[in-house]
Amino acid sequence: MAKIYENTRIYLVSKRYVVWSFRQYFSEISIKGLEHLPKDEPIIFAPNHQNALMDALAILALPPHDQPKVFLARSDIFNLPKIVVKFLQFLKIMPAFRIRDGYENLAKNQKSFAMADETLLSNSALCVMPEGNQKLERKIRPLVKGIFRIAFSTQEKMPAGKSVNIVPVGLDYGDYIYPGAHLIVNIGEPIKIADFMETYNENQAKGLNAVKDELYHKLKTLTLDLATDSYYNSFYTAVEACQADSLSALNLEDNTYNRLIARMHIGKQLVTKEESATTEEMEAFDRLCKKYKEGLQKVKIDTETLIQPKPDTIKTILNRATIILNTLLLLPGLVFNIIPLAVIASIPKLIKIKFVGFYSSVYYVASIVFFPIFYLIQALIINSFCGFFWWMLFILIPLQFHLGKLALYWGKNINAFWKKVRLYKTYKREKNELEKLKKMRGKITAWCE
Repeated sequence: MAKIYENTRIYLVSKRYVVWSFRQYFSEISIKGLEHLPKDEPIIFAPNHQNALMDALAILALPPHDQPKVFLARSDIFNLPKIVVKFLQFLKIMPAFRIRDGYENLAKNQKSFAMADETLLSNSALCVMPEGNQKLERKIRPLVKGIFRIAFSTQEKMPAGKSVNIVPVGLDYGDYIYPGAHLIVNIGEPIKIADFMETYNENQAKGLNAVKDELYHKLKTLTLDLATDSYYNSFYTAVEACQADSLSALNLEDNTYNRLIARMHIGKQLVTKEESATTEEMEAFDRLCKKYKEGLQKVKIDTETLIQPKPDTIKTILNRATIILNTLLLLPGLVFNIIPLAVIASIPKLIKIKFVGFYSSVYYVASIVFFPIFYLIQALIINSFCGFFWWMLFILIPLQFHLGKLALYWGKNINAFWKKVRLYKTYKREKNELEKLKKMRGKITAWCE
């Protein structure tokens, strides 16, 4: 029987489907920093943890395709439905137990950690979520020590001149739950454990903490880190309000990755501002951001729409016509995909998943199972009305998929044009509210400078 870090032929073939389908879940996947990945040395990927299984899949999708990647994940995800657990095991995911899982379970870590050692010594890659838990907040949380114990344990067995490498990875999702948004995978420079062995041999705690601090600071430079306990929601509102201005100030082209750079820049300024501002100043800023967000919700627009130029009547008529056209273009894809979509959308509630951070993982796993089944059934039904030619299945099955992708594209277009129509209506009915919102946004951007 193959060990968990060994690739079998069926695994490699299936992995291609898993990685391909994972890429289809997003409108865009941007990978930065591949040049930082060490060659011919063991790697421990250390991404921030916000999106359950999707975080592991983001690492799995990194090249090279045939590199074995083994994962350590919190043990409670193995309490999900059996089909999900089987999928986790197929993806080479091992459970890691925490104190909160019960002291009686901590001994089970020895088996997982021993296999992690073996994985790294075979020059395969390991992935450990160093934050140890998941939360839907764009901030780096305190790191746990399991990843560092594994790294030093393996380094002690490494030949001279070779090092275990902890590679920090920043993950940024356009949407934590629904498909069709972006994913950015931002790879940082590796931390070579061999460089810390002298300190570790003198004082293990000091060596562990030195690497822990190094990783923590590197992660903070790779993704948005709103490091505040008291004003997180207001900071996030401010980031959205200031993004366009930050792009312009940094002289950056408007694209997905640069928008992340702009948001990170704003986040850093906000954290610095909190350190120097008085409590009264922070409370006033908090009230301003809350009022701004409430105002946007009242007129049902977002900052991206607010900063658009005032639409005229002719453009609004054209926008309405475009919405109608896009709706017509959307219908074929909707017809072929509405049933599997409805089934998949209902699964989290049916299996009583309370934490929405697991939703996208369940949606994804359900999608790669149910969509092919429904496409095959629907193709057989259509084919039966055409005299049944088996070769038509090879046309009808991919056709349904591509129509679904187009429907998602047209749906996003409809949403974008509806925002423009809504802005026109708001100018007609609540122009004063828009002017107030623009002034509030101006105050927020000025505060963040």
